[in-house]
Amino acid sequence: SSPPICSSETPMVDCCEIYHQEPPQQKEIKEKPREEKRPRESPKVDQGRINALQILDAISAGDGSRAGEVSTMLEQHASDREICHSCAKAAERISSSEQGLEQLTTVGTMQSLLQAWQTHRNDTSLTVHVRNIVARFWDRASGDNQWICSPAQMALGKELMSGQSEWLADAHRAAVSLHEKGYKTAAMELYRLCIDELEKAHGAENQCALQAQNNLAVLYEECQQFQEAEKLHTEVCKKMEEQFGAEHGDVTSSKFNLAALKAKMGSLEESEAMYRNVLEVRERTLGPQHANTLRAKANLADILRRQDRLEEAEAMLTNLVDQARVSFGRDDATTLKGRCQLAHILALQGDETRHRQAEAHLREVVSRREQKLGPSHPETLTALGRLAFVLECSNPREAEQLNEQIWQRLDALAPSEKRRGRARQGGFSLSLAELGEPEREETLVRQVVERRSSTLGATHPDTLAARAELANILARKEGPEAAEESLALRREVANLSETCLGVEHVETLAAKAALAGAILRSLGPDANPADVKTARAEAEELHLKATARFKAAQAPLPTPAFPSAFAAYAPASNKIAVLAQG
Repeated sequence: SSPPICSSETPMVDCCEIYHQEPPQQKEIKEKPREEKRPRESPKVDQGRINALQILDAISAGDGSRAGEVSTMLEQHASDREICHSCAKAAERISSSEQGLEQLTTVGTMQSLLQAWQTHRNDTSLTVHVRNIVARFWDRASGDNQWICSPAQMALGKELMSGQSEWLADAHRAAVSLHEKGYKTAAMELYRLCIDELEKAHGAENQCALQAQNNLAVLYEECQQFQEAEKLHTEVCKKMEEQFGAEHGDVTSSKFNLAALKAKMGSLEESEAMYRNVLEVRERTLGPQHANTLRAKANLADILRRQDRLEEAEAMLTNLVDQARVSFGRDDATTLKGRCQLAHILALQGDETRHRQAEAHLREVVSRREQKLGPSHPETLTALGRLAFVLECSNPREAEQLNEQIWQRLDALAPSEKRRGRARQGGFSLSLAELGEPEREETLVRQVVERRSSTLGATHPDTLAARAELANILARKEGPEAAEESLALRREVANLSETCLGVEHVETLAAKAALAGAILRSLGPDANPADVKTARAEAEELHLKATARFKAAQAPLPTPAFPSAFAAYAPASNKIAVLAQG
């Protein structure tokens, strides 16, 4: 309430003295009238302002149709902190749906809100609302590459990066997420923007800027831009070592990535030297059983394999598996991956004892991964594929059965456009063989191939399946002519499948694996060593290309509901450095 308003001071009237005589008659003194107290005038009511606040309070969650009203309020009342606060609160409610966030960015509400935030930065509550909307923007960007690649969203993203360091960290995390999901164009553009803003805000030597450059170099490498990747990796590695010293974790990670790139470019000696340096530092600073130490050891062993130093690689991997078992247990991913790699080295050395050891390793890995990860997990299927590859020469029938298990499991999980076609002709041929009429197989399947080629076309999945089955039948026949035709058919099916169906189609993966096995079985005991080496390398490459696509061939996971601004951030892969917040 207002303080009381005091009247002007009135003159005091003297008290009468008591006399023993009659007091003289006094003149009547008229009292001055008192001033009336006037109430303080109340401020005029701004009905337009009240209406604006009521309109903003009435906006419901996810209602993107009201985004334009928020923009209008921000323009008309930019200097009114209370209305700007209500606008931010209403905009946060609108951003709780994808459609709402889309409208906020389309009609310019986000830009107006950023200007209001700049004006009233001391308003903590307004800042929190804006922060939550920005977090939702980057959450959307991290999973929607087409959306963030639009010029309008990319321009807004750049503007958001310059707001607060926390928002820039969100942008880098979005780039990492896009990178991991395979959205390379969007990730590359965001990485570049993040690097520019980080260098502008903190300088070119800033650790976060260097981490973002490392990530961009990794992405260049994945896009086969090896020269750009090598240049950037080298610059980052040099700056980090000068700033943090040779034993810093980010420095060894940068050298690790550069060593991997050198290996991919064929510079095996340089790669080996770098891996040995990383391994020596990590053994000293992290310990011989640390996961990062074992990862460097595994990559070094692979470099030794590629240089045909198989005994060195075997010794190194045997030591790795023993250390992983002690540190992480028999079922740990590092242990099982090490055993797969060791099995590969053992199988390459050719003698029967090591071949049996390789088979035993892989059978146990398959069993443990089926129990822990499930029968259709990509890592389980990869181990099963490696076991089939090892058995191609010693037990081709079981290898074929194992491969068929893989394709059936992939068919069950793949989206319809990536599955194999109708039931393959192999089931019918097998029935003929069981009935004692194997000589009719080839004739009948050739007829099927001709009929499907004329009616469906040579590149139809069912035609390709029939041709693949004909290749199987010819492979079981004796004689060089049948073997040669079988191998030629497999090459045609593999090439046509990849061209017409795509690299991730199950039929393509099956064709590549079958071709790899056929190449291995085509090597006779009197084959030229150089030819054997070339053929094994081709078969190995085909096998690795097929198994690398197992994850991509499966159906994508269901899209989650639009994420909260406070959704937990999942860590990135080991190769991609993550920008630490703050």
